[in-house]
Amino acid sequence: MSSKLLPLLLTLACVTARAQSGSSASAVSERDFLGEVPVVLSVSRLAQPLDEAPGAVTILDRPFIRMSGARDVADLLRMVPGFQTTTSFESDAPLASYHGRSDDWANRIQVLVDGRSVYSGHLQGSAGLGLQTLALDDIARIEVLRGSNSAAYGARAFLGVVNIVSRDVRETVGSSFSLATGDNGVADAGGSVGWGGPGAAYRISMDSRGDQGLRGAYGRNRVSRLNASAAFDLDAGADVDVRVGALGIDAGRGTEGDAGNAARMRFLGSQFLQADWHTPMGEDQDLLWSYSHTENTHRDNFPYLSNAAGVNYFGIPVDFSAQEINDALTLQHTVRASAVLRAVWGAELRREAVSSASSFDLRGQVVSHFSRLFGNVEWRLDPQWVLNAGAMVEHSNMGGDTVSPRLMLNWHAAAGHTLRAGVSSAFRPPSAYEKYASVRYYDVNGQNPITTVKSNGTVGPEKIYTRELGYNFSLNHNIWSGDIRLFEERITDGIERPANLSPEEYQNIENVNITGAEYQVQWRPALDTQVFFTQTWTDIADSTRFKTSHAAARYAASLALMHTLPAGVMVSLMHQQSEDIGLMSGNNQRYAVARTDVRLAKALRLGKQKAELAFTVQNLDQPYRDGDRKFLFDRRAFVSLRVDY
Repeated sequence: MSSKLLPLLLTLACVTARAQSGSSASAVSERDFLGEVPVVLSVSRLAQPLDEAPGAVTILDRPFIRMSGARDVADLLRMVPGFQTTTSFESDAPLASYHGRSDDWANRIQVLVDGRSVYSGHLQGSAGLGLQTLALDDIARIEVLRGSNSAAYGARAFLGVVNIVSRDVRETVGSSFSLATGDNGVADAGGSVGWGGPGAAYRISMDSRGDQGLRGAYGRNRVSRLNASAAFDLDAGADVDVRVGALGIDAGRGTEGDAGNAARMRFLGSQFLQADWHTPMGEDQDLLWSYSHTENTHRDNFPYLSNAAGVNYFGIPVDFSAQEINDALTLQHTVRASAVLRAVWGAELRREAVSSASSFDLRGQVVSHFSRLFGNVEWRLDPQWVLNAGAMVEHSNMGGDTVSPRLMLNWHAAAGHTLRAGVSSAFRPPSAYEKYASVRYYDVNGQNPITTVKSNGTVGPEKIYTRELGYNFSLNHNIWSGDIRLFEERITDGIERPANLSPEEYQNIENVNITGAEYQVQWRPALDTQVFFTQTWTDIADSTRFKTSHAAARYAASLALMHTLPAGVMVSLMHQQSEDIGLMSGNNQRYAVARTDVRLAKALRLGKQKAELAFTVQNLDQPYRDGDRKFLFDRRAFVSLRVDY
């Protein structure tokens, strides 16, 4: 079905957009479209136009997020070229990965929330929990760098970076609430209030999102969040931002009747404090200090109700619980040395402590220390040529000493047309679990341990060497814009568990070569119409593991059509398809998955208040397998209401 549907959707998009363009021609002038190329903040740590950034970037802005009908960040990222996502809560919170994953985790991309790294060391470096930090209504935009960015953000930015930027509290004075209800037990509620004046602004938001989950998965899932932000304007142009938040996820996991993975409810939690102090140092330089403290909690246990390991093991606890405490301090100095030379440099100290008696039987706790020095130079060789050169020097007790450099050259071949070429290399040290996991199960007398996982601490960092070519274009005052990326990503010493090894142990045994092409095109034929289309071709070679070689779809595409009709009626259509992809527990089978969503919304007035009533249908077609062969995403429809005061 999916191969036939996409051309039909593209035709519909073009017809709708052309009709609207023709009807609005007299009302819309060229000036309405006039605008600069979007600026990104998270690629090199310098604010740069898209066509001068050292990499391929996808921006999901607030209107796109709001009209998508998505309910969390992971669901949005399925529209980004090269990304694979799942809405499952089985191994983590819903995950997103770039160019595949070889296990139940997505640990090769860095996820930042307002610059704060949110991965979990106990969940093998996965960032699913961190993706749930903010409700979609609290997000201003999401910047996605597709490709390694360890030169700017260190080890976890191995294959890419997702930077989630929250809304500026200075622009959110007022209050709002939202409700949603529908199929599959969808029950969402949220509210926020913002206040303040010159010099200080504040915002508090609360929300809860829940449903019955995927068919085939156990239990109901609910995400609950509380976030608060404050912004203070100080003398001499300085400012301070303070953010605190808490997140709790109650989700089902396991299989009924499986003694070793019993059906049960488990809890994932996170709470954080972050403070950023920014101060200008004259007209051409500024300084940023940032401190963050994050605590993650995992509670997951059940009794082993089987005699398979022996009668003395019946009823023993199986426990995957853990506690994490992460602290990071960053200093960043940005300077414009001349009209053609800008630079940013800085340092970061990071400490991570993971405590788990069950995962680290002999240690109990693993403490990781990271020391980082980073720098990036933007050198405008002449008006047509821009060179970005950067590197991260990192020391850690998990991976030793590493250097991750990047060199990218951008050529403005003509107005609106930029070619780029670059190379980079990066390292990802093992997570605390990958390096030091020791899982033992003792009998009811606390004796005779059975070891299932034993890492001896010798596994080292995995490495990647990337070569890429790119083309960025922006035509007719940004009516047409897009980006093409051709890539080769060679991973060596990849961290993996050898098949049929007991007890399990992580080793540097994976070597893969990822090649392909991906592009995105955005078309805005009128102020109230947007078409966003992507295609990706990916080949993963040299791996001996089916899960690795088919972790990313050989072909994938996505389409978003968003259009506002007269009288404030908004129509959105989202389609994504993946072909020839392996799934978890897939028995070496390859699948094709496709999903089409539609959303119809109407802007209303409830007295003096602005409101929006929306009806969304997710997955119009047949149920599809979501991340795992066992789990199915059925069609679901829900109604939502939002009121702004």
